[in-house]
Amino acid sequence: MAWIGRKKLAFVPLYRTNATPPDQIPPHWPDLIMKRVFFDKDPITHTDRSLRAYIHTVSSGVADLDVVVMPMVSIAGQNILPDALEGQMGNQLRAHGFDGAAIVMLGGPGAGSTGGYWSRFVMAEPVGVWAGECMHQTNLCDFGDLFPFGGDFPSGENMGPFDQMAGFGATHPSAYTKRAVGWLDRSVVPTLPGPTAEDYTLHSISLVQPPPSGRVAAVQIGRQVPYLMVEARQRADQFDRNIPSEGVIVYRVQTTNPRGWVQGTTCPLALLTKSALAAGQSFASDGATVQVNSSVPGGFSITVNDPTNTQITQAVVPDVTGWKKQAASDRILNAGFIPQFNVPTQFKNSPASSLWVYSQSPAGESIALLGTTVTLTLHGGNVF
Repeated sequence: MAWIGRKKLAFVPLYRTNATPPDQIPPHWPDLIMKRVFFDKDPITHTDRSLRAYIHTVSSGVADLDVVVMPMVSIAGQNILPDALEGQMGNQLRAHGFDGAAIVMLGGPGAGSTGGYWSRFVMAEPVGVWAGECMHQTNLCDFGDLFPFGGDFPSGENMGPFDQMAGFGATHPSAYTKRAVGWLDRSVVPTLPGPTAEDYTLHSISLVQPPPSGRVAAVQIGRQVPYLMVEARQRADQFDRNIPSEGVIVYRVQTTNPRGWVQGTTCPLALLTKSALAAGQSFASDGATVQVNSSVPGGFSITVNDPTNTQITQAVVPDVTGWKKQAASDRILNAGFIPQFNVPTQFKNSPASSLWVYSQSPAGESIALLGTTVTLTLHGGNVF
């Protein structure tokens, strides 16, 4: 699910009446929660590392949140499940327009968890945990954990700080994750078109997206899982200052789940460059070679070559005229193309569920390169 626009969340302070050790309710607890959410100044850098600043920054303003701190509730329990308050508050919160909710506790670290509409975390956990659990919620991103549980796959494959959902360190998500949750348009992540070498200028993923003219956010090598992704990382803001190295990284996508969830015992994203590549360095894997030619302001110039890339590069564009917006988008994506919506002014306030495809370009049943952007002009109301 794409997190687009502002989402309204309820944060519920929860006091455990018989906790061991006892919960110590801090003075002005609601204000402390609000500080963590809306303005939490780093004592060293003096930058805002609040939850809202994080979501707004890493999404380049595409996503936002509005949090209402609810009155404190009490439960006589030790281990509180994320949805412990569903029966007591769930229907009421939904009726008042809340997209999700979270229990905020006073226990020690390790409480971060999410189940559907509800999350749970503690005051002692950093903003990366709060952000990660919110991104798990079904009405926000419904995105999975990219890190291993119980040794299911080697921890050395993990993206770690190069993806928020792999380390919960409040670093930027990778281009793969940003694209999956709607924070990066698919058109700015081109797929290597064939077995010839191609030059690209990468715009660092921690900078404001979409990239400026002549640059791309990342490059995809291959069209079917497993495929490679190439992107640039720099310590460009208060969040990506915590990445381990700067340069170009290469990783392999090993899950077909559109929200990054683990499949079996295979790591969803496998980091291949343990240290980011600097100018002059190259990396080869899976038949492809990535050469970093030079650094440029805000990114890197690279050459990508994959002589083994003999996959089909053209296909028939599906005809989705008359289809509902979401179904049309899914059909275009599944066919290997990139949907782009055009909504005339008179239909901009129409409910998303009422929008349907009035026309498309390229036309349905025409032949186009895979990865081509298909512009879908939408109308509202009844279909024809």
